[in-house]
Parts: sequence; structure tokens; C-alpha cells
Amino acid sequence: MAPVVTQLPIELVTLGEGPHWHSEDNALYFVSISDSTIHKYEPDTGKHVKAKVGEMPHFILPIEGKKNHFLITQGRKVVEIEWFADGKPPKILRTVTEVDHEHPKNVFNDGKADPLGRLFTGTLGDKPKPGSPKLGSLYRIDPDGSATKLASDVHCSNGLCWDLKEKAFYYIDTFSSNIQRYDYDVETGNISNPTIAFSLSENGLKGFPDGMTIDTDGNLWVAVFLGSSVLKIDPRKKKLLDTIEMPVPQVTSATFGGPNLDILYVTTGCIDFGEKPDPPSGATYAVTGLSARGRPNLKVRLN
Repeated sequence: MAPVVTQLPIELVTLGEGPHWHSEDNALYFVSISDSTIHKYEPDTGKHVKAKVGEMPHFILPIEGKKNHFLITQGRKVVEIEWFADGKPPKILRTVTEVDHEHPKNVFNDGKADPLGRLFTGTLGDKPKPGSPKLGSLYRIDPDGSATKLASDVHCSNGLCWDLKEKAFYYIDTFSSNIQRYDYDVETGNISNPTIAFSLSENGLKGFPDGMTIDTDGNLWVAVFLGSSVLKIDPRKKKLLDTIEMPVPQVTSATFGGPNLDILYVTTGCIDFGEKPDPPSGATYAVTGLSARGRPNLKVRLN
């Protein structure tokens, strides 16, 4: 059966990002960076709730053991919020960490919990583009809030995921056009020995790799910004397995969700780069019929 791409019945956003499937809530959480909004969508009921936050958030992740508590980004800070998704604005409770003091215009970008609940997240410089200075870094935020720099000289820190079987961490610096592989030590959370798992440019593919997720077979699903697609990649063989064509150019991220974790939820944007893309750019999509399943999205552990 060919994949079926379905637009979800929720409003278009300017820059959808950071989709996270919350299995307990049976809901998709995501952000719209440029709109400074956080979102919750319940597929079973069709209920969609959003709330404005002070600065542009780049992800929203639930916190282990604290219902209705989430981490979001606010500039160079990761902050804890309380949000009941009831139409009221969230309450910012505290700053968990702040980084890149030497680059005050930097901001956090994509972030996820690793297999032990540590937050991996990175930064990008002000208005990054190919050829601009690499001012960003990749960090691990431990449960005590301490930040450890894992990589530097990053243009735009983006997609990340783990494969415990392969002892691998996969990571994207968007303007490199590469998906990188690191050796990953689950006990310490350290990474080492970076190599290229797949190169878009060397395979003649247009666009920039953005967010990504991994399935239970160890294959990567990579959103391609300005590439109108999600790529299915076997990083062990450095091989493109499939291309899911999307009806909009600015494809930003993807995660598996649904009761069986077999629905690929995809976020998109409609940023104006001199010409604003037509609707349905900025829509959120569900892709079915993929014959693949994801792993549960994990919560962040904090002391």
C-alpha cells in the first residue's frame, strides 16, 4: 500500500516544529517557532489547543513524573513551564539552564530526551545560513540542570535520535546537508567519533535536512526543508530507501505517533524568503501506510 499523506484539520502555522507524541495523553505536542506558540492536538477528538509564550519556543517536551509540566526554550534558556492546555497561558516556573553567554543572539533549537531522559539540545547563531559563522553548539543537559558541550562549530543544531542496538547517536547540522553518526555511551551520555551516515548533496538531493526520527528497524526518517519530502534512510548502509513526497516545500520535522506508533506526524512551515509559499504550507500532516513503527517519544528527567 502506498503511503497516504493527510492534512490534519488544524490551523496553518508559520513554522511548525518539534513534534512530540505523548502516549499517555494520546496527543501530539508541537510548537510554531515564529508565532511563539505551543500546541496540543488530540487526533481522537480533533481538539486543538494553543498558547502564546514570551519568546520563540523551539520544542516542547514533557517532564517525567510531573504531569502538565514541560520544557520549552526561550532564547538561550531552557525553562520549565506548567501548562494545562485549557486555553490559558502557561506559567513559567524556572530556568533549568542557560548557555552560549559569549553569543547573546544565539538561541536553542531542536531538542529531545535521550534513552535515559537526559535532554540533548543545541543552538544556532543569529540568522544562520550557508557560509555564515558557526556559532552554535550541541549540549547534553543532565537531570541536575548542568550543561555539557558535546560539539561546537555548529551552523544550525537540528534533528537528533538514538539507536541503542547500534550504540549510535544521529545528529543534523542543517546547512552541512549531512546526517552525522556518533558513537553513543548510554551510561554516560557521551558521544564520540563523528562520521557521515548520509549526505543529501552527495546523493543529488535538494534541500536541507531538518528534524528526524527513527523507526524500530533503525531507519531514519528525515524532514527536508525546501525539499518537499521526508526521506527514509538506512544509516548503516548510507542508503536512501524511500522518499515520501509532501505537498509543501518547507518540511521541518517528523515523529511517529498514534496508539501503535505507526503514524508519521510531519510539521511544516510557510516562512517568507522573499515569496511566501502558498497554502497548505504551514499545515501539520499524518502519513499512514508506511509499514514502519517508531519508538515511544521519551520524557525529560529532572531533579
